[in-house]
Amino acid sequence: MADADATTSQLDLEYIKTLIPFNELQDHQFQEAINCCEQINVPERKKLFKRGDENQHWYYLITGAINLIDENFGVTSLWTGDEQCLSALDDQTPHRVSAITTADCVLLKVDKKRLELAMTWEQADTSEGDSNEEETDWMSSLLESDVFAKIPPANIQRLFATFKSITQKKGDVVISEGDAGDRFYVIEKGQAQVSKRTSNGVEKIVKLGPGNFFGEEALIGGTTRNATITMLSDGALMFLNEDDFKSLLEQPVLNSVTEQDLPALKGDFKEAVVLDVRLSGEFKHFHRDDSINIPLNKLRTRMFDLDKDIAYVVSNNAGPRSELGTYLLIKAGFHAYLLQESTD
Repeated sequence: MADADATTSQLDLEYIKTLIPFNELQDHQFQEAINCCEQINVPERKKLFKRGDENQHWYYLITGAINLIDENFGVTSLWTGDEQCLSALDDQTPHRVSAITTADCVLLKVDKKRLELAMTWEQADTSEGDSNEEETDWMSSLLESDVFAKIPPANIQRLFATFKSITQKKGDVVISEGDAGDRFYVIEKGQAQVSKRTSNGVEKIVKLGPGNFFGEEALIGGTTRNATITMLSDGALMFLNEDDFKSLLEQPVLNSVTEQDLPALKGDFKEAVVLDVRLSGEFKHFHRDDSINIPLNKLRTRMFDLDKDIAYVVSNNAGPRSELGTYLLIKAGFHAYLLQESTD
């Protein structure tokens, strides 16, 4: 709530290491945790949050003063250096108090869900034994993606236990363009090349390294592989089979909403836009009056024109194409939902 009036400043890492729970993290965990943080400057007499709000961020008072106001209008005043400031300001969900700055403040703002996910993943890893640096690297890269940040913490332990590992040699073709998809892959060690067939021959698209993942689009869209992945070095891959991918990743990530949910979405975002990913001819034949059309095969290039402050609700009228369109938007960092059409 304070963001409209806040400005950002450089993180004070040494001070953050004194805060709870950052003070209990190992070095590699701390490096992952600070990716969830930003330091903001908030002027006097600004409301950080109000009682009853959903608690999506943790705020830590670094300098300044804040009043916490409870349901009986009782006031707790906090100042720079107070012991209570080592913990987040009202870390309960929903908020039990309202918080208002009483002086110009510097605060640490933490993405609560992402931090909890990072700590859950790390603790799931250490519960299976000591992790090495390379394992931490590929796991940390996954956590930084918008897709994996949406996985419920309760799924993390099971997800970690379900991944299987295979070794690969330089030159091995992991997947081939046009083949059926049956696995989702994450690179644990090594590098790989993505290539596609074009009218001018085979085109090299991009190189992949530890933490990069691939193979999910064929599983979600129920289609064939859209590229070939070839190992550029010896390495190792983590993978999930199709059933595990759908239950542990696809289903939790693809948020479904109904018509009844749309008014609430419009209140939570600048706007809620219904998106139809069918081909233009299909769209012209019939469509919702309030929808816009971006065919799935043009969605990647048209994303640059979309607004990340808007919720995009993908109409579920194109089968797997609708699911894949929703996933691609989420992967690119948009607020995207799959609209379940009424069967009445």
